[in-house]
Amino acid sequence: MKEACPAKLKRSGGYTLMELLMVIVIFTIIMSVSLYFFLGASKKEALEKDAAGLTALIRNARLLSVASKNALPFGIHIQNDKAVLFEGSSYIAGGANEKIITFSREVYMSLYTLNLNSPDIVFNRLTGNTSNYGAIMLSLKDGSASTTITILRTGVIQ
Repeated sequence: MKEACPAKLKRSGGYTLMELLMVIVIFTIIMSVSLYFFLGASKKEALEKDAAGLTALIRNARLLSVASKNALPFGIHIQNDKAVLFEGSSYIAGGANEKIITFSREVYMSLYTLNLNSPDIVFNRLTGNTSNYGAIMLSLKDGSASTTITILRTGVIQ
């Protein structure tokens, strides 16, 4: 005679709602953490890129002055959101040979401590020296990072 067995529940091959919710929660947490670190890294890359661009612009202005192109000195005018390479002994907006670099929207010039307390750095012809030496600090707008560019009296960037 057959023994009476309790009825076994048959399980279909699918997942329960709770299992699906747990997978979605874990996936959301992983994506949030990844996105947070990715955005932070891209902001720091923007800061590094803008600092490299400003450094190259300053070096270019010094080289043009040393080469005595057009028999004029060259300089850099710095603002919160951009830097301008200009020809001549003083900055005039809209000059003929201006070269402008605009900082990324996450980056701004937070501080400059230059000898003459002027936003213009003019390099002497033939020598490349400058009387407006000091430091320029670029920072992220959220305050999480900054970098400093130091310009020596000789016009060399440290």
